[in-house]
Amino acid sequence: MNIVHLLSQNHLTGAEVYAKQLTDVQIRQQMHRVYQISNGFFTPTLAEKIQLDVETKSKIQFYKNVRWLRAFILQNHIHVIHSHSRAAAKLAFYATLRTGTAHVSSVHGQQHSSFSKKLMNQYGEMIIAVCQNVRTHLQRDFGYKSARIKFVPNLISEEKFAFTETQQLKRPLKIALVGRSTGPKGQRTEQVLKALFSESFKEIQLSVDLIGADLAQLQLPDEIKSRLNAFDVPEITGETYRSYDLIIGSGRVCMEALMTGRPTLAFGEACYLGLIAPHNLEAATESNFGDIHPDSNTPILNSSEFKLDIMAAFHIQRGERSLDLKKLADMTRSIYGTEHVVPQVQRVYESAYFLKNHPSWFPVLMYHKVPEQELQTQHKIFVTRDNFKKHLEYFKSKGFTALTFSELALYRKGDISFKSFPRKPLVLTFDDGYRDNLVNASPLLKEFGFKAQLFLLADKNINHNSWDVGSNEPAHEIISGSERLAWKDSAFEIGSHGFSHQKLTSLNEADALKELTESKHALEDEFKQQMNVFAFTYGISTENSRELARKAGYDYAVNTDSGGLLLEEDPYAIFRVNMFPNESRWSLFKKTSSWYRRYYFFKRKK
Repeated sequence: MNIVHLLSQNHLTGAEVYAKQLTDVQIRQQMHRVYQISNGFFTPTLAEKIQLDVETKSKIQFYKNVRWLRAFILQNHIHVIHSHSRAAAKLAFYATLRTGTAHVSSVHGQQHSSFSKKLMNQYGEMIIAVCQNVRTHLQRDFGYKSARIKFVPNLISEEKFAFTETQQLKRPLKIALVGRSTGPKGQRTEQVLKALFSESFKEIQLSVDLIGADLAQLQLPDEIKSRLNAFDVPEITGETYRSYDLIIGSGRVCMEALMTGRPTLAFGEACYLGLIAPHNLEAATESNFGDIHPDSNTPILNSSEFKLDIMAAFHIQRGERSLDLKKLADMTRSIYGTEHVVPQVQRVYESAYFLKNHPSWFPVLMYHKVPEQELQTQHKIFVTRDNFKKHLEYFKSKGFTALTFSELALYRKGDISFKSFPRKPLVLTFDDGYRDNLVNASPLLKEFGFKAQLFLLADKNINHNSWDVGSNEPAHEIISGSERLAWKDSAFEIGSHGFSHQKLTSLNEADALKELTESKHALEDEFKQQMNVFAFTYGISTENSRELARKAGYDYAVNTDSGGLLLEEDPYAIFRVNMFPNESRWSLFKKTSSWYRRYYFFKRKK
């Protein structure tokens, strides 16, 4: 992809550090072409740099910027602009209007409320919220659509902040307080320093360094200022953190310190969280370690909790109390590490690009059996061969083009231009792998020039639908063994349906991930092709099972009657339209119309 990172930097901030780390991975590992456009540049990066007054108070300059940026993205065939500030988001919004370039914004903190922001979302096709509380804030306070806000954590360099065991020493507790001296963080810094140098801590020997704040700007007694070591560092690294027994900070500071393996106390612009341990790490991530809270923007120190936490850090330093720092570092890396974060950002880009170029719903239809004759069954999940032919005749007459999920992925990634995207796309899906699909459906699909997606069970030995068979239900044959390779010459593209039709939501997380991952690998090994889509058995999924499908390496996962309004709003919960034995021309028209998904939501009050 061709990507622009748009910033408005007049000094180094966390937004530029985040963009730099993301950019370098995108160039080195993902082989994208990346540009960085900003007022100024304060950290080295591999991106091609272009200076522009992104943050300007001049309306004339702003309109010039819009014209220039618009020309730039068209000339360089930019797929995605990723904005990293309010000024950048506003510029990107206007520059990308009526273009095929998608706009994605990262939102790192509380946004100032305004009528214009509520009236018109200027943050783009997709918003990356760096914590769950930012996501809640944007939904609640601005009314932005939840499906367009994706929680993707900050990105922290594993190399720069590698875990290292440190020796416990009997010396004064060495504390680093990291943060600014202005705004809410300045208030927080003042509260912490007044507490540390109060009577409450006289029995503990403390050494306190203030990093990144201007001591002259803080409202502190001279007695406290004289006891402080206040300094700035050109760049904070793991080595910086390793020289301290306790780090006090918020946001990226906490993530970096925990990854490095240092005891960390989270106190941010919004709230006090205290000493981070394995049991409260996940909760701390929701607020970006105290920086964001929907109902608070004033840091208030809990004095009694603060003293307990400092005492705990003191005893940890001396080995009198344990804190599993290696476990904490591993947990933090699993949330904020490159391997976890970068693929999520990439998928947001691709979803935004697809939505920008095809912002409409299109039908994904679900079939099962295609028998010669009507079946006497309570499960109305069949369409006879003759009726299926009528379906295909209807789709052909209305100008539909059938796509598979691998083809959708090529458009989404920018590998195929949207100029060739069909005017009326359609996805036909079949579950389980019944013999009648191969014998009856495949020849008809070929006859009408259509292709379909088949969700196949990875267990080669399954030869009938045991999950549907009952006292009044006959078994239906599923192709098994070596004969399964016949699917390769059919009109079907293979996707995974798990191993043996287990209900994923009835499994524990480890077993569910194993089912997703191993069925994918088994099918890829059998058919020598990538399995990029998974079908949840029984059409049942949860938020957790959908996340597991993403972790297992699928591009998509399909449900039955739930999910996002548009496919790329929730690509791991894709809504499929059930097809029944006696569909009429009216029902075929209805179920393939662009308004059907919204109508379905309304009818069922979803």
